[in-house]
Amino acid sequence: MSEQQDNIFVSGDLLPVFFKTAAPIILIMLVNGSFTLLDAYFLGEYVGAEALAAVTLTFPVFMFLIALSSLISSGYSSVQARLLGARDIDKAKKAFSQAITLALIVCILLILLFLAGGKQLTLLIANGSVDLAEMGYTYLTILIFLSPTLFICSVNSDTLRCEGRLSLMAVVSLSSVMLNIIFNYIFIAHLDMGVAGSAYGTALAQAIALLIIAGYRHYGQPVIDMQIIRLSIKRNFWPEYLSLGLPSSLSYIGVSLTSIAVIFSIQAWSSTNYDTTVGAYGITTRIMTFIFLPLLGLSQAFQTLAGSNFGAKSWSRADSSINIALTIAFSYCLVLQLGVLLLKDTLGALFVSDPQIIAEVARILPMMTLVYFLAGPLMMISTFFQAIDDAKRAAILGVTKTYIFVLPLILILPLIFGEVGIWYAGPVAELMLLVLTAFVLYHRSRNQGNKYGLYTSRVSA
Repeated sequence: MSEQQDNIFVSGDLLPVFFKTAAPIILIMLVNGSFTLLDAYFLGEYVGAEALAAVTLTFPVFMFLIALSSLISSGYSSVQARLLGARDIDKAKKAFSQAITLALIVCILLILLFLAGGKQLTLLIANGSVDLAEMGYTYLTILIFLSPTLFICSVNSDTLRCEGRLSLMAVVSLSSVMLNIIFNYIFIAHLDMGVAGSAYGTALAQAIALLIIAGYRHYGQPVIDMQIIRLSIKRNFWPEYLSLGLPSSLSYIGVSLTSIAVIFSIQAWSSTNYDTTVGAYGITTRIMTFIFLPLLGLSQAFQTLAGSNFGAKSWSRADSSINIALTIAFSYCLVLQLGVLLLKDTLGALFVSDPQIIAEVARILPMMTLVYFLAGPLMMISTFFQAIDDAKRAAILGVTKTYIFVLPLILILPLIFGEVGIWYAGPVAELMLLVLTAFVLYHRSRNQGNKYGLYTSRVSA
């Protein structure tokens, strides 16, 4: 009983506990999200709208890098957490060494592939624009050649989490973002390095984050006593890393594929204003990312709270946490949707001075956020199934939207409605997800007796 009383998630006043849990997560998310906005501002203000468009065009490749990094690091962290839980330090060191080795091999393959087809790739996504292709190639060259920094940093950061060094992990993460902002400002605004400054700023910030971790490994009291780079010729952990890391990687791949679909749809349906529309798309993507990140933080807090109470069989508290999460998520998304609608004519001007791009942002954003008020509650329902270890329903609701709804709709709707169909794909997918969610909840309610397919207290009674 005393252990349960010490657990604030199952015994504390629910609403304050919810905000106390969510606040630090959302703060970190907002700091991370602010980088995407400031990077866009620096490029648009000090280099020009064309530079912003060039970096936007390379976004799918950047997300693919993140996906590959996540494929290794998230799979590795699952293995490492179990090894450290079993106090098998020798195997933990071997697991780390194999993760670093695999990461470096993937980076070498990426570099070789980019050398073979990087110029052709950037020219293709730039729709034949030589200027855009050159800037995109410069940006990607730096990111890919310095990708080992990203991959090694990801593995080391996840090692800190597995060791229980969450405070240090947060410091490393926040320091990396803040340094990235500072370096980008110096390189872009003062040294006139253009898109290269943005790429170098990212790589340098990650390198310093690695140095912080190296300092901890050398001078601190790590659970695993080793350096930040350690290699191994063995490969027995690799299959497990890749299989366990795939679900996390798929979410990033979905973002990458969605961006690719949008860019090529713009080429097909808005070729005369391609540069302008791509620049506007880059701005709207950053705005939507910044808006989404607090929602992601809220979902993580909700997952912890709902999962803890469900595990403790505190059904009424678990049900109350659902109500809180749904209410906050709906209110947040509705306010943001109304805010975007009211400020649509001024948001683009925060990043660029080009009146055409500003007008294009004002045109695109209201379409993209048409039913944004649904996004939060639907995300919380999917998160709830994750929290109670209902992997099947969580996967259905989590993966379907991107891979089954959004991607096909981006390609199909323009055939019916023209270019605007690209921007209505997201809202239509949200409505389709609403129908699917209703079906999933109805099915669960009918089979298991849960009220509205969510609440458990009725079943236990």
